[in-house]
Amino acid sequence: MLDIKRTIENLIGIKVTEDFKNDVICAFDTSEKEIIVSEDESNQHIDYQAYENDEDSPIICIRIENEEIVEAWEA
Repeated sequence: MLDIKRTIENLIGIKVTEDFKNDVICAFDTSEKEIIVSEDESNQHIDYQAYENDEDSPIICIRIENEEIVEAWEA
């Protein structure tokens, strides 16, 4: 079962590299489901969204500064 608090803690500090999406997926270490990571181009305060590929799964919003995740929260 997904532990949102732990996942958010795991996300903070991840660097934006060519493996960024895989690194974000690894932060969801308490989930057994497929994780979707997508850029959010419609909201200027959210750079990425990540969530389990399951109906009614919580969405985690991710904000990047200086090529690093500085903030993550449940939408």
